Amino acid sequence: MEKDQKGIWGWQLTRLIVLSTLGIFGIMLMLIGWNEEGLRMLIKWSARIGLVFFCLAFGARGIHLWLKNSMSFWVLMNRRYLGVSFAIIHLIHFSFLGLLQYFFYPVFTERSFLSFIPGGIAYVFVVLLLLTSFDQYAKLLSKANWKKLHLFGGFWIWMIFTVRYARGAIGGEVFGIPFLILLVGIMILRIRMRVVKNKST
Repeated sequence: MEKDQKGIWGWQLTRLIVLSTLGIFGIMLMLIGWNEEGLRMLIKWSARIGLVFFCLAFGARGIHLWLKNSMSFWVLMNRRYLGVSFAIIHLIHFSFLGLLQYFFYPVFTERSFLSFIPGGIAYVFVVLLLLTSFDQYAKLLSKANWKKLHLFGGFWIWMIFTVRYARGAIGGEVFGIPFLILLVGIMILRIRMRVVKNKST
């Protein structure tokens, strides 16, 4: 199957995802209002939406190896743009946290500095992976180092998400179990992909 004009591809996909997500956030704010409850809702849903696009980008090869259909091929060919969409949405998520801190609740100052280190490292990776998804920054790294950065960064972000939703599942959070299953499933597909690749070499 060749990439053609059917469907949405490349940066057009990223624009559609980001603009649609911003539209959803705008509607949510209009319905709930500019208050602590509204911001907390935006924080929750920006994390959830971002997680879906992260899983698609992080697990694209494994998904295609499993399904081997036109949709999984589309995901594989657009993994870069899905990943960029995730990064932008997750930075928007961080901005919502900042707004909550500034206007309504000390979300950052109520916890110890050490508790922010794992998540802070994840945000560093989000920024690095976003920047190196553009050719002008990617070429500053060797191909091997680019792969190592995206592999280790992806695994670290996956770990942070998994710990977060494992805690949510244990605490009875509505979306805790479904998202935890999604994260574990993506990792299983990646491991399966690696096993198949090793067998073929």
